[in-house]
Amino acid sequence: MFLKSLDIFGFKSFADKTHVEFADGITALLGPNGCGKSNVVDAVKWVLAENRAKNLRADTMESVIFNGTESRPPLNIAEVTLTLSNENHLLPVDAPEVAIKRRIYRSGENEYYINNKQVSSTEIRRLFMDTGVGKAAYSVMEQGKIDQILSSKPEDRRYLFEEAAGISRSKAECAEAERELERTRQNLEKIEVALNENRKTYETLKVQSEKTIRYRALKEQIFEHELDIQLLKLRDFIQNKTRNASLRDEISKKRDSVQAEIDTLVGELTENNDRIRELQSRMGELQQELIKIQTEKTGKSEMAKKLRRDESLLREKIGTLELHKKAIEEKIESLNEEIDEQDAELHAKAKQLDDVRKNIESFKGNIAQAEETIVENEKREEDGLAEIGALDGERQEMQASLKEITEDIVTELDARLRNSGFSAAASRAAKEKLDSAIGRIRVFAEGRRGIFSDFASIDGHSEKESADFAADAVNALDEIARLTREAQSAADEYETTTPDFIDDFLSPEGIITKKREIDGKIESNLGRISSLRERIAGWKSENAGLAGKIDEYKDTLGKLRVSEAQMAAHIDAAKSKTDLLRRTLAGEKSALSQNEEELFAEGQRHDDIKDQITEIDEELSEIESKGKQCADDMNDLDAQIRECNTNASGKQDTLKRKQEEQRKIQAQFEKISIDSMTTDNDIKNIKQNFTDTHSRDLMEFEERMYKITEHPPAIKEKLTKAKEEFKALGQVNLMAPEEFSEAKERYEKLQASYDDTKKSMDDLCRVSEEIRAKSTELFLSTYNKIRRNFHNMFRRLFGGGRGELKLSTPESVLTSGIDIYAQPPGKKLENIALLSGGEKTMTAVALLFATYQVRPSPFCLLDEIDAALDDKNVSSFVTALRSFAELSQYIVITHNKKTVLGAKTMLGVTMEESGVSKIISMRLDRQISADDEDDGEKLPEQADFVEEDIPEEEGIVRVERPPKRIRNEDGTISDPFVEGMKKERKEAERAARGMAEAAKKD
Repeated sequence: MFLKSLDIFGFKSFADKTHVEFADGITALLGPNGCGKSNVVDAVKWVLAENRAKNLRADTMESVIFNGTESRPPLNIAEVTLTLSNENHLLPVDAPEVAIKRRIYRSGENEYYINNKQVSSTEIRRLFMDTGVGKAAYSVMEQGKIDQILSSKPEDRRYLFEEAAGISRSKAECAEAERELERTRQNLEKIEVALNENRKTYETLKVQSEKTIRYRALKEQIFEHELDIQLLKLRDFIQNKTRNASLRDEISKKRDSVQAEIDTLVGELTENNDRIRELQSRMGELQQELIKIQTEKTGKSEMAKKLRRDESLLREKIGTLELHKKAIEEKIESLNEEIDEQDAELHAKAKQLDDVRKNIESFKGNIAQAEETIVENEKREEDGLAEIGALDGERQEMQASLKEITEDIVTELDARLRNSGFSAAASRAAKEKLDSAIGRIRVFAEGRRGIFSDFASIDGHSEKESADFAADAVNALDEIARLTREAQSAADEYETTTPDFIDDFLSPEGIITKKREIDGKIESNLGRISSLRERIAGWKSENAGLAGKIDEYKDTLGKLRVSEAQMAAHIDAAKSKTDLLRRTLAGEKSALSQNEEELFAEGQRHDDIKDQITEIDEELSEIESKGKQCADDMNDLDAQIRECNTNASGKQDTLKRKQEEQRKIQAQFEKISIDSMTTDNDIKNIKQNFTDTHSRDLMEFEERMYKITEHPPAIKEKLTKAKEEFKALGQVNLMAPEEFSEAKERYEKLQASYDDTKKSMDDLCRVSEEIRAKSTELFLSTYNKIRRNFHNMFRRLFGGGRGELKLSTPESVLTSGIDIYAQPPGKKLENIALLSGGEKTMTAVALLFATYQVRPSPFCLLDEIDAALDDKNVSSFVTALRSFAELSQYIVITHNKKTVLGAKTMLGVTMEESGVSKIISMRLDRQISADDEDDGEKLPEQADFVEEDIPEEEGIVRVERPPKRIRNEDGTISDPFVEGMKKERKEAERAARGMAEAAKKD
């Protein structure tokens, strides 16, 4: 036995909790039309994860919930539990018993459970794959499904063969592999698109990165070449300064010697000397001023060049800072979006945590309420036991009184029977004589009724036949009158054997009435005790159930607390991540602020340098004007000196020569002094320019200055090439190397993901091909077996003929449809579409049983599939059904009495209340014979049926007990319920025999 029980609550017409126990073999489900028989089949299909409302005879899935009647409100929930035996481990569950439960709410929510563990509908369907059980398997056969098998396209019949071949799971796995393959292919396309996009970015940034790296290298080379050039200049200036100092000392000595000679000559020319000395002094001042002006002009020019170079570098730096500022602003925007996403996720998780905490509080309240109920039930149990004790005492007293009255009854009854001369044998003989007379009347009347009916059903009687028939009718009436007089005589004789004193015993004031009163009190006492025991058992059962629920609640509470902790941990992690993002955002904002400050400072510096350049240009203009004025003044003084010298006599020429020599020496001295001052200014300017340009002190590289061996032209040539190459680079993304590093990491990850996905797709293709090959082999093997079995079963059911199965497209086994051809005896082989309704049904039954010979389903529900069959075919169907009853359980919904004859157990569906179905179960422990000779057979003391009588609080319908059995005077026991079943079966068999005899005559 595989199917053990079915529990229904709120499903369609089953408004109350209903429990149905199934037996092994064949079970007949009986009931009038519209009482809810097919709802039992729908309940089984629904619990097996049927999600199409049309297949459940409903418009929406919520329609399966009890919708109420005129006297009952609708329910908001429907629940069906199917309990299966798994001792042979047909189902892949490590449990001897499997309970499949489905629950639906009016809101549309569905819940599925396997042994009280919540699962999905997919897991339910996978559990029954390749077992023959399921909403799409052959374990449920309805009249409409028979038509579907025979009338649908050949491709739609494959499910029977696939389920029998055990490839439904493989087919589902293959379909899942195909879906996964399609998803993988789509993912691969997405990854490929992303990879192509990232490849462009990767290659672009790679070029930019290489360009930036080259930019940085060239910049470093230019710096080193410029450093070497400046160091070489500085070295030359230092060497010139040393040479000029030596020459200046030498010329100074020579100038002093000439000056002495001049002083001698001047002494002779006192007057002119003073004048000349004054003019020469003025000339010297002008010369010093001119040298100072020239030196200042040179310094200002160099400073102007330096400031223009600084201005160019600042423009470049400002452009770089603006690019960096844009990158930081984009990153800040990205961080803000990510923080908003984290805040939304954190809000959702917090809401989930609140829901979990509410559930925890709810379960705590449920546990406390259950514990209070247990304590209250235990108190009720103690009170009930105390009351039972008191009732036991009262009953003992009543039993003592009953014993005394019984002894009085026996004594008085014996005395009166002796006085009246009553004989049990005479009374029994009179009763048998009366029953015999009545039986003869009944048999004679029924026989004549059949004759009259047959005569009336035939037309065209002759006058002689009519006259003979009338004479027979008169004789029959005379015979009935005679038999009636005999019966009346037997009744009078039986009445004389009945003692008169029985009325005294049965009178209201008689002793029997007193005994009955005490019997009633004892029965009431026992009833109260039985009621109390049932209530105590109910309280104990309720406590046991509550204890189990408390354990379940505590288990669920523990899981909820774990879930609460996990939720809290997730929220903390999300908060930490949000805090980290906020800190990162603050850092980026700080960097943006620093960048803006630096950009502002560099802008200010750029403006200052432009102002300085303008100021230096103005100063250079003034210096040139001063130099020109000084030169003019020197020319005037020189003319005055020449004029004074012309006035000298005698030694003027000598003085002139000496003065000329002095001027040359003085010019040399001045030139050397100017060169020295210029060299000092050049050294100072070189150091200052280097510091301003590179923000470093040139003297840091003093040691390098004396190690340079390369000539300046070669260094300048290298510097020129480096600058040309640097200039050729054009616009450079200074952040490219860092951006390229990130893009490279993304690109490599996408490439690895692409390779892994490609490998997964290849593996899925291989697995799919392996599943197809294996499924093809299994399907062909099963198809050939079913094909042979179908032919044999067809001949068995039809008493001959021929049945064939053919593949529509043999070259495509896994998608080919299956055509069915049938040749009943005496007909040609033809497609099933040309058969009659009964022949179609028998063909479908042959196919079903042929499938069962290969892979029998553990149980099978047959919903009125014999509706289109005649009596002969029903007999064949029942015979075949009995032969398979040892392999599977069969629950047959039928209105045919012959089908009922083959059942071992019967389930009755009634509607005592309009719109509400109830089930009554009965199992026959012995075969009820259809022969009349068994009517007087003694029945056992116990009931011939198993009665379901379980308290309603446990979710099971209380079944009304049939009328009590009656013990006859001859010792036999008659049960009205069983007698009714015997009568119904006898009538069915008589009708079958009559039809068989009529068929023989034909």
